[in-house]
Amino acid sequence: MPLPPDFYWTTRSASWPGDPLTVIACDSVWVVAMSQRFDDGIWIALLDRHRNGPGGPARRCTSYEQGRAGAELWVARHEARLREDVAAINRWREVVRANRLAKLNTAPPFGWVG
Repeated sequence: MPLPPDFYWTTRSASWPGDPLTVIACDSVWVVAMSQRFDDGIWIALLDRHRNGPGGPARRCTSYEQGRAGAELWVARHEARLREDVAAINRWREVVRANRLAKLNTAPPFGWVG
């Protein structure tokens, strides 16, 4: 299933362009991040990454391909809410860009924004 418009797969870092595509982003906001565990090689997907930050709730994937497919379905199901969340994060970012001191008195929309 293709991702909704404006959502795209990317790598976790531009410094590692050869890495597998493991992040779904919208307007540079990560909404899903996949990673592979070192100890047993199992892939996990962090859903709502923008709300929980690193270390948030994770789901086990049976494989990289199945994880990607499941993440795409999840994004399609939650598209409207994800768009609202991304818009809230972008509004907060604009306030902070306009006045860096606003960051001291303006809480990010989800308590964590990376």
